[in-house]
Amino acid sequence: MKKKAHKIVDRFYKFFEMNVFDAENIKHKKIVQNRINKMMQTELMNKWLKENNWFNTDVILTEEAIKFLIDCAVSFFDEKEFEDKINYNSQEWLEALDLRISKVKKKTSVY
Repeated sequence: MKKKAHKIVDRFYKFFEMNVFDAENIKHKKIVQNRINKMMQTELMNKWLKENNWFNTDVILTEEAIKFLIDCAVSFFDEKEFEDKINYNSQEWLEALDLRISKVKKKTSVY
C-alpha cells in the first residue's frame, strides 16, 4: 500500500502550489513524504483505512485522500508548527478527510 501511495504522491507534486516547498527539491520531497508516512501510520488512520475498503481500489477517491494528505503535509514548512497545528491523530482530522471524500462522492455520483 505504501508503494502505491508513494507513486500517487510523486504524481501530484507537480500540481500543487507550494509556497515554501519546492516540488523539485529532494530534501523537500523527503520532508513531505515523511509527514505523509506519519499521518498514514497512526492507529486512527489504520482503522480508517480498514473501514474504507475503496482505498487503493477506487482511483478517484484514493487520489482525493492522497491530495488531502499532501495538503496537510505542505501546510507548514516548520516541523514543529506542522506537529502543533495538524492534529493528524484525531477524530476531527479524520472527519475533515471524510468530508472531503464525501464531496467527491457526491460530485462523481460513484456511490
